[in-house]
Amino acid sequence: MGRIIMTLAAIVGIVIGMQSWRLHQALDTIDQQQKILASNKDKLADKNSQLIALSLLIETNSQAQAELIANAERNGALLRERRQTIEALTRENKTLRNWAATQLPDDVIRLQQRPAFTRGEDYRQWLSDHHPLPASQVSPQR
Repeated sequence: MGRIIMTLAAIVGIVIGMQSWRLHQALDTIDQQQKILASNKDKLADKNSQLIALSLLIETNSQAQAELIANAERNGALLRERRQTIEALTRENKTLRNWAATQLPDDVIRLQQRPAFTRGEDYRQWLSDHHPLPASQVSPQR
């Protein structure tokens, strides 16, 4: 009978030891998961603040874009008004009409002629390769 009690006590001890070990493992797992949860919470807060900042930036950009569109529309209206004024003045003033009808000098026409550029570097290269206008032959008056 003593052996049975010893065996039962040993079995109960082993079961208690295993349960204690499992409880310790579960507590370690809970600690690790709490650390991960806290880390994820911090990451989520960072992402949330980034989203808020992006939202504000998008709103600011949208307002700036709307202002640019409004400015472009105003500029277009001013340009149309200016063209109409020039056309009206040209129609009613013979001297201005004759001046507008005259051809520009060859040097001015040559200044206005240039190839289409797609990049700023192309324009700079064209400027450096382009032959400048000849110097004026008129001497300064004294």
